[in-house]
Amino acid sequence: MNLRPFARRIRRALSRRDPLITVSISKEAILHNLRAYQKAYPAQKVAPVLKSNAYGHGLVLVAELLDTEDIAFLMVDSLYEARKLRRAGIRSPIVVMGYARPEEIAGSTLRAVAFAAVDIEQLRELSGLARRPISLHLKLDTGMHRQGILPEDLEEAVSLIAANPNLTLAGVATHLGDADNPDAAFSETQLSAWDSCVSRLEASFPDIPYIHAAATKGARFSAAHPMNVLRLGIGLYGFDTSPGNGEALRPALSLHSSIVSVRDIPPGDSVGYNATYTASRPSRIATVPVGYYEGLDRGLSNRGSVLVDGTACPLAGRISMNMCSVDITDAPEAARGSTVTLISDNPEDPNSVSGIARRIDTTPYVILAHIPEHLCRTLS
Repeated sequence: MNLRPFARRIRRALSRRDPLITVSISKEAILHNLRAYQKAYPAQKVAPVLKSNAYGHGLVLVAELLDTEDIAFLMVDSLYEARKLRRAGIRSPIVVMGYARPEEIAGSTLRAVAFAAVDIEQLRELSGLARRPISLHLKLDTGMHRQGILPEDLEEAVSLIAANPNLTLAGVATHLGDADNPDAAFSETQLSAWDSCVSRLEASFPDIPYIHAAATKGARFSAAHPMNVLRLGIGLYGFDTSPGNGEALRPALSLHSSIVSVRDIPPGDSVGYNATYTASRPSRIATVPVGYYEGLDRGLSNRGSVLVDGTACPLAGRISMNMCSVDITDAPEAARGSTVTLISDNPEDPNSVSGIARRIDTTPYVILAHIPEHLCRTLS
């Protein structure tokens, strides 16, 4: 009898509270996005990427949604994240794709967790330390020059893996640095190096289970090059800026709070630090307990907007560490307790993740990853 679901319900019941701020995660949206890629790329097994607290969506929460899905494995960045998933009862295979110290890899007893070998020095140390079976995904540097085994070190890497019977090559990977560029020249240069390296590795290890070069933005290259796994990161959460992207994705996250205070101010009075906002008319100003610590980017000060009971209202003055001010003059029904949507899951809203990213000239990745782990996340 599997008691894990029951234990999860008990854990959630014991931790229930009525928070001032809630991050709402749509189960339907995440599963819709997963299946959109599974349908579009049927030759690839999907490996959901859950690093950085599942791109702000909640590491364990998203893993629980995906644990019974048809996936290759779950991907995380760190041994810490892998441990957290196992302690939460997640049973899917896991690949740690970020750097882990060789001694930590050699000492790990986590079940069905593979580790990336991200450079030749790490692999040298690991080859000398491994005293128990370790599954490796050999990461190749095909031109991004951030992590990976360089092509000139590939022969040594093959020898190091072959020399220690405790090391198993479970996968080979690379990362494309310019995959969202309509001009595919740089990606094709990387993929040419990739093709050659994979061919060499398969000559020594003919049955490598997992071969993966494409993340969300590189999925379009998967049919023409050796790969059988698609690493699905930002696309899982509803965003893909790849050229020709035809997947109808649904953003999965929204951020909500409520008005906790309202005050009327006359024309000429200012709001917030450094008096950067001055009322030009009799105004009603609401305080919302969300600031840049809670993921509302300070760059939205005097530039962004939120939804108050569905009405768009501008942010007034500087966003503080734990609160912001909103001009609700044009929302006459708004009052203490009114619902405020700081981040909308509707792509058409100016305070959607994409809308905010455009407003402050950044990417959806940054907006999502800056939503702190301590905020309460609920499934909707």
